[in-house]
Amino acid sequence: MKPKCLIPWTNINIGTLGRIDPCCKFDPSSYHEKLNIMENNVEDYLQSKMLDKVKTDMLQDKWPKGCERCKVEEENNIPSKRQMDYERWKEHFDNYDQSQGFITASVAFGNTCNLKCITCEAAVSSRWRKESKDLFGKDVKPLETLNEQNVKNLYEHMKNVIHLDIPGGEPFLSDIEKQKDLLRGYIDSGKSKDISIHYTTNAQLFPDSVWWDLWSNFKEIDMQLSIDGLFERYQYIRHPASWETLERHVERYLEYEQQIPNLRLSVSHTVSAYNIFYLPEFFAWCEQMKLPKPWCGKVHNPPHMRPTVFPVEVKEKIIAKLLNCDNEEIHTWADLLKQENDEDKFETFCRMRDKHDQYRNLDFSKTFTEFNDILKGHETNDKQK
Repeated sequence: MKPKCLIPWTNINIGTLGRIDPCCKFDPSSYHEKLNIMENNVEDYLQSKMLDKVKTDMLQDKWPKGCERCKVEEENNIPSKRQMDYERWKEHFDNYDQSQGFITASVAFGNTCNLKCITCEAAVSSRWRKESKDLFGKDVKPLETLNEQNVKNLYEHMKNVIHLDIPGGEPFLSDIEKQKDLLRGYIDSGKSKDISIHYTTNAQLFPDSVWWDLWSNFKEIDMQLSIDGLFERYQYIRHPASWETLERHVERYLEYEQQIPNLRLSVSHTVSAYNIFYLPEFFAWCEQMKLPKPWCGKVHNPPHMRPTVFPVEVKEKIIAKLLNCDNEEIHTWADLLKQENDEDKFETFCRMRDKHDQYRNLDFSKTFTEFNDILKGHETNDKQK
């Protein structure tokens, strides 16, 4: 029987703190057993009860507990990682043999990052460390996940990969010498010409010539620019990023794409309580810049930042704006607002928004003026009840 999803067989994910999971969307919180590349090897993971349970569920056409994100997205007509991976790797998935081992992999080389995006956390961004410690009493140290031993162990199981994901932190800050060593290994083996690499970068840095020389040996470099807003809203959400720097680097990437045959640009947009109201503007900006249509992913955690936290009256105004544009993809987010209800987290959103504003010396009301007017009216009513 064909499993609901092949990713638990075909992919391995190494998170920013070293956690080993089937994929980057997987939530291990429902499983007692948790494995980490700094304490376990890949063989431990392959023989784990967690992975066995996930595979068993998939073979029975059931959603594993850790796969809730894809389940929710598909139920709301939002393309999930499961669907997108199968569409992209259909031929390889249809002809997959377990003797191949992992044919795709996502490896974060650490949590080093230059930004502390409002929807992020210290586990994924070292820039969050002080704020997380000051506000929540949680100290997560900057971390590099791979050493010489576990790199070799990983490589042994990744010899047949056709695709690598290298996320952050910020990938061009996280243990970059080990990254380059891994790429050189594929180049020296002659396999790089068959491998595509997907980077997720905040584009506040621009790679130097050493990177481009290495990448010229690979089949494709998919440079995904992670952008969660425009102008001052961008700087607020992706604090302390510079919009001017982003624009300059986007233009430079576009120039490189015209000149470098194996470079492909993509855009990711994390949809949260902060920016769902502004989806039409973001799609229009991408079109104006001649960037690809953005891939939009929903914030799941922290729960109070989900785009569905708003009271009905606020949702109705967001929905009206989203439906007022002629983009069908934006309409799916209006449908999500109709179907999903996280209103019980709205007060937490408001409280934490103000707490982070005070800490960062920012002002939501001045940066998101139009949207704030909608929220303020409801917040006032809510406090009067």
